[in-house]
Amino acid sequence: MSGSRRLRKALVMCVDQTFAPFAIFLASQINRLCPARDFDICLVSDAQLVVPPAFDGLHLRLIGPVQDPAYLALENRELPRSTYLRLWMPHLLNQDYDRLIYLDADMFAEGGDWSALFEVDLQGHALAAVRDVQQWREPERKVFEFEATRRGSRPYFNSGLMVIDPAIFVARDVRDRCLALGNAQPELAVHHDQSLLNLAVDGAWAELSPVWNWQWPLKHPMFTDWAAPNLIHFIGHLKPWNDKRGLYPQRFRHAYSSFMSQHFAGFPVITVPETSLLRSGPRTLRMVVQFLARRAALLRYLDRFPDPLATARSDLRSQEGP
Repeated sequence: MSGSRRLRKALVMCVDQTFAPFAIFLASQINRLCPARDFDICLVSDAQLVVPPAFDGLHLRLIGPVQDPAYLALENRELPRSTYLRLWMPHLLNQDYDRLIYLDADMFAEGGDWSALFEVDLQGHALAAVRDVQQWREPERKVFEFEATRRGSRPYFNSGLMVIDPAIFVARDVRDRCLALGNAQPELAVHHDQSLLNLAVDGAWAELSPVWNWQWPLKHPMFTDWAAPNLIHFIGHLKPWNDKRGLYPQRFRHAYSSFMSQHFAGFPVITVPETSLLRSGPRTLRMVVQFLARRAALLRYLDRFPDPLATARSDLRSQEGP
């Protein structure tokens, strides 16, 4: 481990060296949004990360390389193994911090009171998060993982952002129950560790406003501008830096292109596609029609959170969590 612990809360990303530039980009954004930052920023990895000296001012804390045999035994052909480090992260940092915010590195920060986000009411649960986009318009929609285990309807969160009480997370054996589920029924992990986390927590988590994990920047850009999210999540395989069709607004691509060319000389050049959504009549018309058709349902969802730092109860049962 490098760096020194200074504070009792930390923002954490789990990455390998390939994704480290994106994590540093996001850390730089959040650091600019928080001129009086009162939390550490940690990068957890199974490799010895190399951070350019230009970012010494971020005071990043590097955790790793993580060499737990149970972690090293994991296999995943679709995602880097480091994705699963978020299951280990609360255990690694439990003694150092009272609250953690976990973030995926494929996110773009545009605002928000990040210091206050650490203090949201977890309602006695191990974590708070934002619903996965598949339940935004249909909150009672049944997801595969709960259907396959005959649990019926449950709120299902996207694990790209989680506010975590590490002591509760560890005490309730969330990680070990995830691993046991994955070993016993690997077919349930359709969304990898996100599936396992939702099954382990089983609907007992505090729900955050979607402005903290906005998963609609590509499919519904009009909603994105209208809702003014604090954190935009580029879900799926298509990201602004590999978008060859011009589906993402150019401001994302320009921001990454400028950052990578300045600080990471070996990073592949991010090109600007010749086409864009703005120049595509049929796609633009379809976007407008979808906006009008889905506006009422999305308003109902957004109106549940008049305060972006309020949490709603997401567990469907009376118990306080597993």
